[in-house]
Amino acid sequence: MRSVLIVNPKAKRGRAVLLAQRAQKRLIERGWQCELLVSESGEHIKQLTKEAVERGVDAVIIAGGDGSIHQAVQVLTNTKVPLGIIPCGRGNDLARALGLPHPPELAADVIADGNLRQIDLGLLSAANLPEPHFYCGIVTCGFDSDVADFAYRHQSIPGGWIGYLGTALVLLVKFRFQKVRVQGDDFEFQGSILLVATANCPSYGGGLWIAPTAQIDDGLLHVCIVRQTSKLRIFLLLPTVFTGKHILEPEVSLHATKKVRLEGEEQLPLFADGDPVGTTPAEIQAAPKALTVFVPFRS
Repeated sequence: MRSVLIVNPKAKRGRAVLLAQRAQKRLIERGWQCELLVSESGEHIKQLTKEAVERGVDAVIIAGGDGSIHQAVQVLTNTKVPLGIIPCGRGNDLARALGLPHPPELAADVIADGNLRQIDLGLLSAANLPEPHFYCGIVTCGFDSDVADFAYRHQSIPGGWIGYLGTALVLLVKFRFQKVRVQGDDFEFQGSILLVATANCPSYGGGLWIAPTAQIDDGLLHVCIVRQTSKLRIFLLLPTVFTGKHILEPEVSLHATKKVRLEGEEQLPLFADGDPVGTTPAEIQAAPKALTVFVPFRS
């Protein structure tokens, strides 16, 4: 099997290249041809992926986080070239949804074992986004976009839920609630919100279960709307997101739909897989079985 392993050298606080080299070594031991390529930017990941597909490789492997994967997916969607993942990001929420192990040798073994699965993606069209983007995880709007923006601009903050929670507590004090309109297949909401999360995967932020009903292969998007409430109430609700029990609270609603439209009184920034992807107004639709990935046999 011929593959390329594209690594984001900034991931895992600069340790991603070493982790990628360990994965490469295991793949070669398992009989794979594996060329290691170091990316210079998100756009470069996309370029390297495109060049690899054009060369006819059997697989493209990303050593990085959800943002790096997001770039490769723009090329690999609806092709026959499968995606392998060596989890090296701050959140690794797609890897979590797929049940992938984190040690690079074990993640490489998953790829070498050759078990493939087709998963859904979301497809986003938005203002100030030159072309539609596919995404694996969650499109954020409102407070969680503020948190994603802060994390995007401050790469040194801790990964996972610790970094998310710390950032959220800082930003909540100055957060200004926004009025939005959200339309899905069989629901409509209009009012002030803390956030709207349009999910293909159940978690973001390194394990915050914002849409616990979301499944990566059900052909649906799961839209979590958290309505405006007091900031003290929000502070008390935050811990429930770790288990997904926030959806039982009266301020929260969760809707399954094949498509959704988001509008705001202002142009609200959107983030997908932790990367900026334009502003409202936006339309998002499910893209069933659009991506092929390597997964453990139990996944």
